[in-house]
Amino acid sequence: MLKKMLFAALALCCVPGLAQAANEKIDPETYLCAELVSNEALLRGEPPIFEALQLDGYASAAVNMDVASPDAVQIILTEAVNWCQTRPTDKVYAIWQQMRATGPVPEGEWNAKTTSCADYALNQEDASGFIIWLDGYNRKASGTTKSILNSDEDVRGFIDACLVSPKRTMLEVLQERAKDAPAAK
Repeated sequence: MLKKMLFAALALCCVPGLAQAANEKIDPETYLCAELVSNEALLRGEPPIFEALQLDGYASAAVNMDVASPDAVQIILTEAVNWCQTRPTDKVYAIWQQMRATGPVPEGEWNAKTTSCADYALNQEDASGFIIWLDGYNRKASGTTKSILNSDEDVRGFIDACLVSPKRTMLEVLQERAKDAPAAK
């Protein structure tokens, strides 16, 4: 139930304005604890979901975990914020990756390697968070800075390409679309 609520919250905040949040897109390798703890969403008492999903996707690829888990994201985000409170110059990715590697293996239906575009089509409301996560995952797994989250047009192009290719995985379509996308910030 919590998973559905978290992904539903992501859908409300991020789609169709998913690319609006692209202004918040981060470079997981250089994102500092000071940036996390001073995030505007966090200061409003809300989790910085966009950044958390990008970090989690990126860290997940680094430790060969293919499942996007809202439960894991929520736990790791809380721990990362606590860690970062007293370590403003630390890189968030280092602690995030360590927690992802040593934590439980997440379970869920959103898998980077197996989730098909048909799965997306059947559950678009819950899939917006997965798109953000998958973009981070792809950036690390492919060793690229290319992102599909640079504009509404890029996101819409990805979604349209996915909807007309239901048998392909979302990752395959994302990788194809990211080839022509600009580098992430």
